[in-house]
Amino acid sequence: MRKAIVTGANGFIGTELCAYLTGKGVKVYAVVRSEASYSDELRAMKNLIPIMCEMDNLSRLMNKVDEVDVFYHLVWAGVSGNDRGNCAIQLNNIRWTMDAIAVAKEIGCKRFVGAGTMAEHDVYNYAMIDGSTPNLVSEYGAAKLATHFMSKAECNAVGLEHLWAIIPNTYGIGDKSSNFINFAYNMIVSDSVANFTSGEQYYDFVYVTDVAKGLYCIGEYGKKNYSYYIGSGAPRKLKDYIVQIRDIVNPEKEINLGAIPFNGISAPVEVFDCSKLETDTGYQAGFTFEKGMQLLKQWRVN
Repeated sequence: MRKAIVTGANGFIGTELCAYLTGKGVKVYAVVRSEASYSDELRAMKNLIPIMCEMDNLSRLMNKVDEVDVFYHLVWAGVSGNDRGNCAIQLNNIRWTMDAIAVAKEIGCKRFVGAGTMAEHDVYNYAMIDGSTPNLVSEYGAAKLATHFMSKAECNAVGLEHLWAIIPNTYGIGDKSSNFINFAYNMIVSDSVANFTSGEQYYDFVYVTDVAKGLYCIGEYGKKNYSYYIGSGAPRKLKDYIVQIRDIVNPEKEINLGAIPFNGISAPVEVFDCSKLETDTGYQAGFTFEKGMQLLKQWRVN
């Protein structure tokens, strides 16, 4: 891989991917919506070319980008809060992906890597069950699932190699979202009572640098028309993660496992298997959860 495009380059994962790619000597076209969203982290990267382009005007990229090897399409609006259930926002995401494929084809790109989510698995397994009650995440997950299949069909129709990355629960330095790791961290360092579910369900939390490495491996070595889950290689029960977060950030804190009822669906541990990615691309996670949490703690304390 000599050159790549990354949409959503100023996002948590996008910024880390740009850093990883440029560190590998890849010339990166970093697509952001405006000058204001071009972060200091991106400005500091060598071999990175910023491109200001709204997603509704992706066709403008054809006049700004030379032929590239891989198109990483990470941008996605409405990933948290009520916007996950906003139909208009989620349908726009599908359209943006189709637009990105058209641009990738026009600029001579060889491979297209889309960003999936574990919510696809959840939707696929319960939304179609008679009597099930979808929630806000269902529209987000359904849009991702539709984008997965539609982008795969479109790429094959126009002659692009399609690859799909299943993005895991990601954490690390720079993440200011309301994901579970940040929620649990805030709960454990606060003066409030730390109540959680029993935590018997399996989870996999992956440090952001490993996610960027996985995306690189997929773009460079993945097989066309394959989807790959980027994992830590060591999924475990949620309660084990909660206890380890407590032990690292506030060992004296009392946590109450089981104080909150769990009414979700527990995924089998097999869905967090990343052996396909390891076998096909040579990917290996480099961060244990303990190492990642120590880095996160150091960043938040400072």
